[in-house]
Amino acid sequence: MIAVFVVVLAASACGSGSTGSGSDAGSGGASASGGTPGGTPGTGGRAGTGGTPGTGGVAATGGKTGTGGAAATGGSTGTGGGAGRPGTGGASVVDAGSTDGGAGQPGVVAAGVRWVGRVDLTDAQRPRFSWSGSGFVARFSGTSLSIQINSSGAFIFKAVVDGTPRAAFTIPSGQQTASVVSGLGAGTHTVELYRQTEGSQGDSQFLALTVGGGALTTPPASPARLIEIVGDSISCGYGTLGALADSDCFPTESHWDSYGAVAARALGADVNTIAMSGQGAYRNYGGDMTNTLPMVYTRALTNDATPTWDFRTQAQAVIVNLGTNDISNNKGDPGTPFETAYTGLLQTVRSKYPGALIVCIIGPLLSGTDLSTIQGHIKNSVNARIAAGDKNVEFFDKIVAQTADKEACQYHPDPAENQIMADQLVTELQSKLGW
Repeated sequence: MIAVFVVVLAASACGSGSTGSGSDAGSGGASASGGTPGGTPGTGGRAGTGGTPGTGGVAATGGKTGTGGAAATGGSTGTGGGAGRPGTGGASVVDAGSTDGGAGQPGVVAAGVRWVGRVDLTDAQRPRFSWSGSGFVARFSGTSLSIQINSSGAFIFKAVVDGTPRAAFTIPSGQQTASVVSGLGAGTHTVELYRQTEGSQGDSQFLALTVGGGALTTPPASPARLIEIVGDSISCGYGTLGALADSDCFPTESHWDSYGAVAARALGADVNTIAMSGQGAYRNYGGDMTNTLPMVYTRALTNDATPTWDFRTQAQAVIVNLGTNDISNNKGDPGTPFETAYTGLLQTVRSKYPGALIVCIIGPLLSGTDLSTIQGHIKNSVNARIAAGDKNVEFFDKIVAQTADKEACQYHPDPAENQIMADQLVTELQSKLGW
């Protein structure tokens, strides 16, 4: 028995699964490639990275919505979900519990799955997603699961089956049907599917899921904890699985192995990564000032100015790792304009997450004068926010320059370096948030 599901339920941000082993049956195709590399070594001997935030969207204080959500004008009720929400095309907002411990927090379930990170629900039956690590969690009773998907490029995906991560696989460009997992024993299974290719390379659109020998069931609730990462190629996991001499790092991009994703799994949290290779807070690796992180920060999709994200899920911690591209590639000190842009970003983040701890870091690619210069600017920006009354923002200065044995594609951090950074952030968040 094969069941195909194109249904509308309700949506929530979900996190990465636990580690393990196993194989995975994906559709073939080459790894995603193209675009502009994260940068070649600049001043200080490290590579550039990227990312860009902007403005828009309002976060509710505390981040909670009412149980089930209130009915919205023009919003339809999703199958198995609560009442519609304005602008979501019929998706529902579900409140699974407190945001600071226990059952879970508000999120979005659409097309029968719970969504991870940001998602465009203009067509809630066919959601679009693009940011690094974005994807969904599905639960079903059956023996196999395949996805119908339409992507603007050949993108890498990572599946986690019943808590066990499978080998990443590539789904070719265009409308495709790809096997996510097959040969499972009869019973109930949970499958997570996450994009590894970053959003600057294009979007993916979910079309349907096909369950072999069964049917979709209600997806599991999201965890209570949510971490947001704002950054550049380092945060995307650009080239993390590659070799130093590789000319193209997109085929070896792995958000799963990025410091943010590793830290989130260790803390039992969802992770929402807003990052772009080559981008900065004030200027980018190439020296241009187009789509810097402050400019794109509020987008639901990386490359599209609209729709903006509504910040329906509230992060308890936001990690900002920007500044590498602002100074690398021999551009010199970005000066006061960097501080202005960075401080503005922190103000925007605070407006979206009133109760979150904001942790500013820099690393691990910069060293020497470049590192100390950017550290000084970040400290000034943090102090400006504290002086303005924000008492829940800090500069975490424990990230040091990586050593040569941990350099992956174009000097980007390898999994071992990402693990070091993750361990440091886990300790800090446990200390400050009691996790």
